[in-house]
Amino acid sequence: MSRIGVLAAAFLVTFATIAGGAAIAGYATADSAAPAPEIENEHYQSADVIKDDDPGEATVTMESDAESQTIVIDPGVEAAGGLPTSPLALIGFGGPEVTDRDVRPLANALIENGHDVRVYTPDPSSQQRPTRPDETGPTPLGEDLAEADAFVTFRTDYDDDELADIETFVEEDGRMILATEPDAAFDPPGAASLDATLGTTTEPGYVYNMEENDLNYQRVYAEPTGDSTLTEGVDRAMFSTATPVGTAADGGDEFRPIDGSELSTTRAATEAPLLARDDGVVVVGDGDFLSPENAQRADNDVLIGNLADFLVENDRDPETQPPETQPEGPTAPTGPTQPPTEPTEPTNETA
Repeated sequence: MSRIGVLAAAFLVTFATIAGGAAIAGYATADSAAPAPEIENEHYQSADVIKDDDPGEATVTMESDAESQTIVIDPGVEAAGGLPTSPLALIGFGGPEVTDRDVRPLANALIENGHDVRVYTPDPSSQQRPTRPDETGPTPLGEDLAEADAFVTFRTDYDDDELADIETFVEEDGRMILATEPDAAFDPPGAASLDATLGTTTEPGYVYNMEENDLNYQRVYAEPTGDSTLTEGVDRAMFSTATPVGTAADGGDEFRPIDGSELSTTRAATEAPLLARDDGVVVVGDGDFLSPENAQRADNDVLIGNLADFLVENDRDPETQPPETQPEGPTAPTGPTQPPTEPTEPTNETA
């Protein structure tokens, strides 16, 4: 065989070996490009994990026929920086470019049923005001709460004077919803101060579910723990990034995550509640379930309607129960005002 014949035979054998091996291994395609590798992440691999990828339509309705109530919403904006002309823009009215916390499903339901929705916008100068022993009067937040029947907040970083006004508001029959999130613990002074004021609890970490979820493993489902005004008509709710919460009340748990849910800090199964109630206070471990896109998921629209009813069904009368004026002096008594006592004559006794 000539040298040319040997080279030709060697080329054919080499080509056949490469082509055959590529065909067997699956790396040769019609366009000579390697196929995309299969996804190995368990929580993205199976379509069975996603319960429902059709969001449907949100229909938030209220059953309450209560007379007009005033609801104050604190979306958690920073006092520093420019604020939009209309405070309502901070909760979704006016376009996404000015939206800090979109809660239009809840706000719309309240407004359509004749209730007054107000947005608390902190004054930058009030954040720098010194706390003096002789300072009296409520904080700017307290002034808003004095005219309100219900309060919805997404913040935890209140100072001591604001916490006192919130505590007074709740004690005087004001209804309140605290929507917190896993990272709230890092907001100074942290969720612990507000939790202590309201008798609520917040655990670190977030809940996830690799077995059954809504679009991704952090969007977990929760089911009612019993029959109540908050759970009525709700088969399951969806919380997009939730942290476990609780209250000091016995039997205050309203929604717990479904089977297969785990806690990020322990990687262990969890049944810790994601929404709980203690009388006039509701705490929920997710700040985004009220948004328009999440109101379409599961029975969130029904839950939002139930929460709207909860806010307006209260026994508070702002005209007769304003927040108390903060006492003068560092040694002034705290708590309920005591009846006046008769003056006493000074004595010459010494300690």
